[in-house]
Amino acid sequence: MEIARRQRPMQMQMQDQENVYALKGKSGMALPAKRQGLTMRGALGDLNSNVQAQRDIHVGKVAVATAEYEKKASLSRANNKSNYSHVQSKVDTGLPSKVIQPSSRPPLRREESTANLAARAAARSKAKENKPIEAKDSINILIQAKKCFQDTKKSSKLPTVKENIVKESKLKPILKEPTESLGKLKLAESTTYSDQGLGIIDQSKVEKKAAQLESLQLPEDIEDIDAGDKNSPLLMSIYIKDIYRYLTELEEKYPIEFDHLKKQTVITGKMRATLIDWLVEVQRQFSLVLETFHLTVGIIDRYLQAMPNVQRNQLQLVGVTAMFIASKYEEIYPPDVGDFVYVTDNAYSKSDVFACEREIMSKLGFCLARPIPLSFLRRFVKAAHGTSKNHHLAKYFVDLSLVEYSMAHYRPSELAAAAICLSLYLLSSKKLEDVWTPTLSYYSGYSLEHIDPIIRKLAKIVVNVESSKYKAVYNKYLDTTLAKVSSLPQLKSEPIYELAKIPSSSSFVTSTT
Repeated sequence: MEIARRQRPMQMQMQDQENVYALKGKSGMALPAKRQGLTMRGALGDLNSNVQAQRDIHVGKVAVATAEYEKKASLSRANNKSNYSHVQSKVDTGLPSKVIQPSSRPPLRREESTANLAARAAARSKAKENKPIEAKDSINILIQAKKCFQDTKKSSKLPTVKENIVKESKLKPILKEPTESLGKLKLAESTTYSDQGLGIIDQSKVEKKAAQLESLQLPEDIEDIDAGDKNSPLLMSIYIKDIYRYLTELEEKYPIEFDHLKKQTVITGKMRATLIDWLVEVQRQFSLVLETFHLTVGIIDRYLQAMPNVQRNQLQLVGVTAMFIASKYEEIYPPDVGDFVYVTDNAYSKSDVFACEREIMSKLGFCLARPIPLSFLRRFVKAAHGTSKNHHLAKYFVDLSLVEYSMAHYRPSELAAAAICLSLYLLSSKKLEDVWTPTLSYYSGYSLEHIDPIIRKLAKIVVNVESSKYKAVYNKYLDTTLAKVSSLPQLKSEPIYELAKIPSSSSFVTSTT
């Protein structure tokens, strides 16, 4: 009785294990290993039958020989079909019921293994009904399951590119009515959907329609400088005119007033020039891009305009914090805050920089959307068909103007227009009126009369740069990578001296529009 009590829980336990591994064994899980000193019914035995063989088990001895058990197991399999027929090995002996030869067949593909699972499921369902399955019937089941899976796979395929192109012809035109600008289009009007699913927008029709709209706006004597960029998606030829129109609106939204340091009781224009001249050297030391420097100057001017009574000992902190903010905005790998603390000779701590950063961003409304002169300059150089030398020289003029306090109130687009006009004039033998073509006037939005006083101020700054104590920009553009434009002989020629010494009557009239 004691042996019977011990044996019954063990049989129930192994029956549960076999049920688990019979269902999960084909998914890659190994069958439970045999424990020494115990015997049990095999997975191919009569676990599901109500007849259980009576065996006497003595502690430490195997009562039934392996040969007798094999005979009983074979008789039991002949009489009763078990639903564990897909399990290949026996648990009690650890030996396979049949010698399994290594298959030369390659590993099953995913669809074949799925078909086998379907076939085995069908076989198990028929085994429960005690219906014998012949070899031919099982082969037919495998073939049918494989075909069903392949049909399902074909029906679930996504539409190909050719099918999508065929669907495009069924789409309704995106632009139903002519509009003045692509920027006025609404999302609901510009997107259409097919009945069968999401449609694909015909990009060629959009580009064609956009070209027609833009061509209607251009006068006859104005060149379309974006006509050759339609095949380059990075140049955004469809939206580029609206983009620069929006940048012009941002200039008006975030202006720098004339004499914006008038609210400061300590800070003067010379102190500002000293700070920006030092920041030029910091930019070179950290190898920062030019956009970072231009944005830094804009942040400083906007903050000094909004925050009155900045103390002298806080001005350098404002400068390095503004460059710290601009570097995070423009650079891929911005310098660490500790680097900016180091360039100040540890006059400030990291916590001081972070506190100043919070204050600056709060005063600016967490908005750094004011455009920089470099963005407009690239556009104007393209409109003028200028060379790289023209571009470098114009950048030199812009950087000189950023140091000068009397030029701080001009818009970035005005500085860029005056700089490229002066660059084209000095590097060519044309007159100033011939340099500023109608195409440049159209894309910049400024006439020659508007930028003439700015050009003359720039010429005066260039002539006096050698006698000025702010020479960081001059030394910066002596680099060969910038074509050494600060040492060009044209900067000491008669045309630039004429512009500097003989200003027009409107030379010192400020333009705040």
